[in-house]
Amino acid sequence: MTTSTDVQYKFSGAVTKADSKTYHPHPFDVPGGVTNIHIDFQFAPFYATGRIHRNQITISANDPAGIRGVWNIVREGGLDINGVASTPGFGSWPIQPGTWTVFVDVHRVLPPDTVTYELTITLSTAPLTLTAPTYDGSQRVAAAQPGWYRGDLHAHTIHSDGSWDIPEFTQYMRARGLDFVSLSDHNTITGLAQHRSQTEAGFLALGGMELSTFNGHMLALGDSHWYEWRLNIAPGWDINRIMQQVIDQGAMLIIAHPMSPDEPFCSGCLWQFEDARPGVALGVEVWNGFWHVFNEEALQQYYVWLNQGHRLVATSGTDIHGPARRTDERRAGFNVVYAEALSEPGILSAIRKGHTYISAGPELLLTATTPSGARGMVGDQLPAEAATLSVEWTDAHEGDVLRLILDRAVHEQMPVSAAGAHAWSLAAGQARWANVELRDANGEMWALTNPIFFG
Repeated sequence: MTTSTDVQYKFSGAVTKADSKTYHPHPFDVPGGVTNIHIDFQFAPFYATGRIHRNQITISANDPAGIRGVWNIVREGGLDINGVASTPGFGSWPIQPGTWTVFVDVHRVLPPDTVTYELTITLSTAPLTLTAPTYDGSQRVAAAQPGWYRGDLHAHTIHSDGSWDIPEFTQYMRARGLDFVSLSDHNTITGLAQHRSQTEAGFLALGGMELSTFNGHMLALGDSHWYEWRLNIAPGWDINRIMQQVIDQGAMLIIAHPMSPDEPFCSGCLWQFEDARPGVALGVEVWNGFWHVFNEEALQQYYVWLNQGHRLVATSGTDIHGPARRTDERRAGFNVVYAEALSEPGILSAIRKGHTYISAGPELLLTATTPSGARGMVGDQLPAEAATLSVEWTDAHEGDVLRLILDRAVHEQMPVSAAGAHAWSLAAGQARWANVELRDANGEMWALTNPIFFG
């Protein structure tokens, strides 16, 4: 509802398939004294004519200082930006006067449609009657002792395109027996303060953001910086600059689901940057959701990058958006990390070192020793000399097969019992890296380790 003192801007446009993966800016002026900006946005048709897939269009906004927020799912009733309680996905700090811009983000338009849109922006100076929620978003220690901790690095809530709020999300993760979970909403950090406030004894809530570009997604883990994700939104903002900003902030940068299906199933999910394969990324999400053929392809791509000399960490993430159906939980891989403490610095430092394996249940511990006395666990580098690789496992299943991988090749595989141990002897120079996989009789993954490196 508008009043006679409200200022209103109206914009409209039309886009076709040729406009897919483009941004359409609509600047407007905000005078002093504005307390709330209400944005209504509609487009049609929502579903592509004659198809089961939808046209995908969202909006993002900049205030005079930079990024203000993103609306990942267009909903009836519009959105509000203010200094107290903005719509999730948008920052809640005072409205700055000056030039603002709303971008119409055209992810996908499917032929034969021409999609038309209408954008209405209403500025209000009425006093706000909202009460700002407060959260302790500081980083805290959930457990001070070293050990193996199990967690999820990729998940979403109502702050992007998830269906649950943060308390529901963290309660679900606690119920699954996880020790830590990262919130990685698409292109927004507005949920992080509340998320971090969920940390308690034995459960750690980690910060993060998923930078979801039109041509690939990345996880930035470990801080509360709002990263630019919009390719070429301004001169020079190519993928390498977008990735480098994360590294410059000291965050952990992980390429997410690099071999995921792309259009029309998932806009931008396939990693398509030929000049960033893998670029300055520190890790690769080789297990996204439950085990699937695109995870197998991601794992093989990861192995190729290792053989090219890139020291990358293999990670997993459920990419969960709401309470999972039972079938969705059947083979989800979680990160099992050896950390000095269950804290954000402790977990992220351990992941950077590669002190982690991925598992849908079994324990899988790989170590190595050399005649000179060097010892290492997954992620470590040992001298290029002869070595003994030792693996221990528990909670395997009937028919499971253990594979030793040397420089991407399957060196040996053997059936295993529910629990056991095995050792292999490697000659000096036989491999630059080694890891192990535990698969079922059909070849689907139960667990895999990060590599141990030699050289």
